[in-house]
Amino acid sequence: MKVSFAALLFALAAMLGIAPAYAQDTPTGTDSSALQKILQTELPPERMALAVKLVQVSGVARVFDDVLPTIAEQSKNEFIRANPQMQLGIIAVVDKIAVQMVSRRPELDRFLARIWASGFSDAEMEALIDFYGSDTGKKFAATMPAMLAVQTSAAQQWGRSVADELNAKVQAELKAKVAAEQNALKSDVAGPAPAAPAPAPAQ
Repeated sequence: MKVSFAALLFALAAMLGIAPAYAQDTPTGTDSSALQKILQTELPPERMALAVKLVQVSGVARVFDDVLPTIAEQSKNEFIRANPQMQLGIIAVVDKIAVQMVSRRPELDRFLARIWASGFSDAEMEALIDFYGSDTGKKFAATMPAMLAVQTSAAQQWGRSVADELNAKVQAELKAKVAAEQNALKSDVAGPAPAAPAPAPAQ
């Protein structure tokens, strides 16, 4: 089961207590500046090593293993749409370049490490490393990617259900409101009901 890169970034940002805007596809303005500040911040070697170790033992880096294959697949599709007659050549070239790009994978781990370091102190990261070294922590790290995928799907399903219910209720209430206004308008046009005739005088 695959989840979008943005959704997984959102889950990671939420877990670290970082603003959800960091997990959007195209952060802008101050959000982008804040994210870039985190990613470009140079940490002391000891702190960086601690954060990288935490990223590795937590298993969070594995969540993003599909990023490069996904990018490569999207690149193939875009080039093939523009040059369908070169499909086989495009596939071969993209695969070749994608393999060369694997060497950049540790760069993502360092980015993730800076994000972890922005949310936790050294002592907290050490405590987390100890946790991930335990049996429970190892199980959490192993199951986290699948758990995130399932939770994301559950949240999407719940969101669709709530949206359907909200839209149905709003539609029903607006329909009732329109009907009430139309009835009131008809009453105004018709005017007051004619008065009953006065009784004839007694003989």
